[in-house]
Amino acid sequence: MDQAEMCQPVTDDAMLRRIERLQLNYIESIDDGPLDKWPQFFTDKCLYTVVSRDNYDRGMELGVMRFESVGMLIDRATATQHAAVFAPRIIRHVLGPAMVDDTRGGYRSRCNVVIYQTSPDGDTVLLMTATYNDLIVEQDGVLKFKEKRVIYDTHRIPDSIVYPL
Repeated sequence: MDQAEMCQPVTDDAMLRRIERLQLNYIESIDDGPLDKWPQFFTDKCLYTVVSRDNYDRGMELGVMRFESVGMLIDRATATQHAAVFAPRIIRHVLGPAMVDDTRGGYRSRCNVVIYQTSPDGDTVLLMTATYNDLIVEQDGVLKFKEKRVIYDTHRIPDSIVYPL
């Protein structure tokens, strides 16, 4: 049996709302902060990566960010808030609806996302269009990301990527 045969679309409205709330709380931690809340949305052993669609489609998961544990996410959040030197900016996400499948290993969720960035002078630019490709699991009644892949379509990112996406 292949992986596609083991997936069932999630039709339970309550579960779909829980997954949507997880996504909304996740982006709120980035858009509105504080950023030190961001790692709490992941399992201890996790995968967070930001990779171009071109690389992803070729099976090359080399990306602009890659973290494999909550400890690494905490380091990134701490460095972003306290140690990194960059012009401050505001990040704003716009999410599309998610397609969610139930698998034996959790919930596979895929949704489109548009991310804007506003600079200190007030100019807002499109940072990227992307897809969130996630594996969500339940731990002690709480939904968490075991995997979050940000697969971006944009060929030229207008600035450095400082914040998690």
